[in-house]
Amino acid sequence: MIDQAKKTKRGRPVTTDPSAVSLTALRLFSENGIDRVTMDQVAGTAGISRSNLFRVFPSKAAVVWGGMHLFTAELEKNLSNDSSSSVVQLLHNSWVEAMQMVDNSLETVRLRLKLIGSSPEVYGWGQGQLDVARQILEDAVSRFGGDTLRAKAVSAAMLSASMAILIWWAETDDPRTPSEVLDAGFSDFESLFK
Repeated sequence: MIDQAKKTKRGRPVTTDPSAVSLTALRLFSENGIDRVTMDQVAGTAGISRSNLFRVFPSKAAVVWGGMHLFTAELEKNLSNDSSSSVVQLLHNSWVEAMQMVDNSLETVRLRLKLIGSSPEVYGWGQGQLDVARQILEDAVSRFGGDTLRAKAVSAAMLSASMAILIWWAETDDPRTPSEVLDAGFSDFESLFK
């Protein structure tokens, strides 16, 4: 006879909060090193099953770069709704506004960016997602009337500057929000790329 206590419960799994799970994972990665932490350890520490973890985050890279797709969707929306007079002002305003959506999760953002800045391999994991953001910026520059070379140069410069500014923010424990630091850091672009 099967012991009732050992039976697995059937039905819908407990809802998993991706924000809580990612913060748990990011803390583990930060404390122990991303290569030394297994997804099984993340699941155990988060109090969820391994299969439930992989349903939310299919890899360590997905944890570190989590939320990037939401950011790029917000960026694209902002670029289409902004009526700035210069292309760099348009990119500046839209990027800063999109960044404001993460300003309420500073610990998570700071941990992510520290991990991204800590290793070229971790940074490289997100290159595909960064390319999506770069393409969105490039399309906006092209719509504004820039030729393809200018669109590529401005969008690549904006993306590189953004990552440099944000990683600096994370590593220095600057007390401002990411959007405030980006706003300050992007101010030079106004004169460089007019």
